[in-house]
Amino acid sequence: MKKDELIELLQRQNDFLQGKLEEALTSVHSLTSANEKLTATVEELRRQIASLEETLKGKNIELSKEKTARQAMRRLQESPSERQTRQVISSPDAPEQKKEKKCTNNGARKKTHPECEIETVEVEPDSPEFNPEIARYMCTCDVVRYSMIPMRFIKTIYKVKKYIQDGIIFKGPVPATPLLNSQYTSSFIAGLAELRYLHGMPLENAVEYFRSHGFDLDKGTAQKLVSKTKVQLENLYRALAKAILEDNYICGDETYQKVRLQVATESGKKIKKGYIWVFVGMTTGLVYFFYDDGSRSAEVFENEIKGFNGAFQCDYYSGYRHIGIGNLKGIKRLPCLQHIKRKFLDIKDNTIALQTAKRFGLLYHFEHKHKIGKYGWTDEDHLQWRQRYSKVMLEKIHRGLIEIKDRPGIPPDDPLNAAAEHALKQWNEIPAIFSPPTYRLDNNEVERINRYISLTRRRLTIGSHIGAEVAVLYHSLAITCHRCGINIFEYFCDIIDRCAAWPPNTPIDRYRDLLPDRWKKSSRR
Repeated sequence: MKKDELIELLQRQNDFLQGKLEEALTSVHSLTSANEKLTATVEELRRQIASLEETLKGKNIELSKEKTARQAMRRLQESPSERQTRQVISSPDAPEQKKEKKCTNNGARKKTHPECEIETVEVEPDSPEFNPEIARYMCTCDVVRYSMIPMRFIKTIYKVKKYIQDGIIFKGPVPATPLLNSQYTSSFIAGLAELRYLHGMPLENAVEYFRSHGFDLDKGTAQKLVSKTKVQLENLYRALAKAILEDNYICGDETYQKVRLQVATESGKKIKKGYIWVFVGMTTGLVYFFYDDGSRSAEVFENEIKGFNGAFQCDYYSGYRHIGIGNLKGIKRLPCLQHIKRKFLDIKDNTIALQTAKRFGLLYHFEHKHKIGKYGWTDEDHLQWRQRYSKVMLEKIHRGLIEIKDRPGIPPDDPLNAAAEHALKQWNEIPAIFSPPTYRLDNNEVERINRYISLTRRRLTIGSHIGAEVAVLYHSLAITCHRCGINIFEYFCDIIDRCAAWPPNTPIDRYRDLLPDRWKKSSRR
């Protein structure tokens, strides 16, 4: 073989080997990249496995708790001496067992908010190294984010077309407004009513709230919308006053609101305590506030309670002491044990007062051992249970009150003596609380409702007696909606339009179905 042929042969072999080397290097690079991706995939799978193990651990804990609860319930149901929980009355003097603290964060489930509008978005990986053509689908996991859209204001312009036919003018219909010559729909009034009379926001703050979300509403316009609409709702308010008296069990109270006077008093004051009264129907859920020039006299109460025949629970204010006699003979008064107990709690550093308060507290302890409707606990079961524990406890409390009154050498202004006398004056009425299964031990429900008034009291002064009358109407409807689980905004939007469409002489009974406990949203909206 010639020298030139040999050199050419070696050159071709070298080129061939160089090509093989490049292919090998490319293959190594590809395998390295694939190895890195596999390593990342393994790490991700490890993290997912760890997360699943933690979730499984939590589920096992929950299942263990449920299993324990089921076993306890099975033992409870199999016990012949018990119906709901053990009904053995412990000694009244025995100390109340401390309940274990409930878990707050550990093991707590996140709220799912089923009330939200749901929007679903599919999210793909956005890494530059991700290739959907060669990637293998593993799974889809849900990640939740909550968003809020602030108030929206819409200006709708109706292009009303008019025609003439045979001398008659025809034009397209447009939605009516609750107020004459007004461009504002019921939605504005509903929004203002909710902010002002449920959330305690002064109207000027509500107007500023509207403005911050893009709508420049004048304060004077807002006041007119609320006050003028009150006229449209007066028949509905009268229906509420009538319906509350049809309940068989009412809790009542009164609280004050600061009211500005148009004419100053002799002492020069332009602001007075104007008392607002409230009736709460414990069966229907209705709430009825009323106001009579701020008066707290018994006449105001007696005028509103006329026609009621049932149980009325209240404190020992003198305005209620005519219950059960005269024109109010058909009403049964129920005392409030919390007010009686509070008299003893207010006495500091007194062993006898503290002991008496604890005995009243034991009534609540035994009462809360069972709940009607839970684990098959019936009204009849609860009535029997009440008769068992209340007889023993009330006898013990009564003996203690008599011993306080019989102490020798006690001055007339002794606070412990006054607290005992306050309880004894109502003693004949106390057993009536325990006679049916559904009466409450106190009227704390009314106290909670009156917080809406106290919240407003801290923030503003009502401008007049007329303003207070407007307030009690809206407070009544808004808080009743809240107690009945009704969307307040939707309710006011609906009933304002419907009441505005009905003629003023519409029978009051027709408005009964528009009250929150019976209200059904109009199909026209």
